[in-house]
Amino acid sequence: MSKTSDENSLTQALRGYSKQFGASGIGFVRKYRYDPFFRTELNVVLLQILYTIIILALVGEGFDILYANVSSEIITGIANNLVSPNPDPQSTSSSVLIAANVEDLKTRGLVLISAGIAAITAIFGYLMTRLALAPTKNALEAQKQFIGNIAHELRTPLSIIKTNTEVRLLDADVTKAAREMHNDNLEELDRISDIINNLLSLNVLVRPEKIPFTNVDLGHVVDRMLRHLTHLIDRKNLTVSVQANGYKEVWGNATALEQIVMNVIRNAATYSANGSIIRVTIEPDYRGHIMLSIEDKGIGIAEKDLAHIFEPFYRADQSRARKSGGSGLGLAIVSELVKLHHGHIVIKSAKNDGTTVSISLPCGRSVDTEETRTKLEPERPEIRMDYSGTLPS
Repeated sequence: MSKTSDENSLTQALRGYSKQFGASGIGFVRKYRYDPFFRTELNVVLLQILYTIIILALVGEGFDILYANVSSEIITGIANNLVSPNPDPQSTSSSVLIAANVEDLKTRGLVLISAGIAAITAIFGYLMTRLALAPTKNALEAQKQFIGNIAHELRTPLSIIKTNTEVRLLDADVTKAAREMHNDNLEELDRISDIINNLLSLNVLVRPEKIPFTNVDLGHVVDRMLRHLTHLIDRKNLTVSVQANGYKEVWGNATALEQIVMNVIRNAATYSANGSIIRVTIEPDYRGHIMLSIEDKGIGIAEKDLAHIFEPFYRADQSRARKSGGSGLGLAIVSELVKLHHGHIVIKSAKNDGTTVSISLPCGRSVDTEETRTKLEPERPEIRMDYSGTLPS
């Protein structure tokens, strides 16, 4: 009876352990399947184990071949000395020749082994890097895809709301208070639309090779963007002075250039005092570039913040940013688009003394074939900040 009871207990214990083992195995498989970081960790560990096994096998095989060659060379040399009944004067140096041949075999063997180890190390290093970065790369791709999808989905309802609001403002029976409220709503809708456009721009910048380039008149771009910002300029009673001298065509993407000009001029208008002047200058530098300069006499940027203004979502002054409705994406978009155009951007600013943004873009060129762009060897893009604390008069 006791023996039967013990057997039943043992059976139950084995069943319990088997269930736990099965559950652990299923959990491991699920985690490997659905957790990309765990899967990557395990793959890297397995790859390192495989790398170690291959290196040991290579070294072992290499030394076996080296040992066999050395042994064969020594045996051949000894056999030649034994066979020769009357050694000539040259045979007295046979031991020296054997030693030289053995050393040569050792050198060649070590070189081959080292080359094999170096090649395998490079291959496995590349594979491990790809495996380690795969989850991050996939996560970034999914994030960008998500942002793009959300931005596109938001555009339609925003357009409907804006259209309905504008239609309502056409009615003569709208009270003054309601009209002001609707105008405020339109401004907020425009701000949201700008944020969506910036998000879409960040999404497009992931594949810059898909962006078409052509000759674009920068003067026309500035005129269009100023018309788009008429409401903001009029509301703050700003004066915008535009000076365009000489050749104004640049080699770039019209939509991207519009975003560059729009973001910079809007920043200048937003942070300028009511009734102040904004100066916009377009002129060639006669070194293959067109210079676009936007100068304002606004509140400026503190030196501690100037180094961070191109960081996405960075806000120099939180209270000021909330008041102006800034998203912290404008200058980040500008810097990336300037890089995309192989241009340069320099921002010179001082607290309470205004800001000057100078952008240099490559001149336009004759467009015969798509090969024109691929043959171009652009200069290195440059982004600089000026901390001198003074602005040109």
